[in-house]
Amino acid sequence: QTHYDYGLRNILSVLRTAGSAKRAMITAPEQMLMMRTLRDMNMSKFVQEDVPLFLSLIGDLFPGLTAEKATFPAIEKASERIATSEAKNLQWGKAKEWAGKVVQILEAYYVRHGIGLVG
Repeated sequence: QTHYDYGLRNILSVLRTAGSAKRAMITAPEQMLMMRTLRDMNMSKFVQEDVPLFLSLIGDLFPGLTAEKATFPAIEKASERIATSEAKNLQWGKAKEWAGKVVQILEAYYVRHGIGLVG
């Protein structure tokens, strides 16, 4: 995809976020933190067809390493509460990945100066 941005600003954002993660989890292995940072910061940018390729590349860079996704239980619970309220009726049961998108937007907000949503 020609619209993917892997310029110096993206690299700087990844390094800053990885540094914050290391400071928050000082005893965690650096490779695991870097893999999780790269994965989590870039997943929201990809079209669905490119996700398996990206995950394969991450797997090649960090063989045999797995890292749990960072969780935001309060955000996920609030997303569900709002989506299932009678006023909204967003059919939570049919689209639970919506909570993941909310978390991706939050993660982008933490490291970007501006965010644009398309679709």
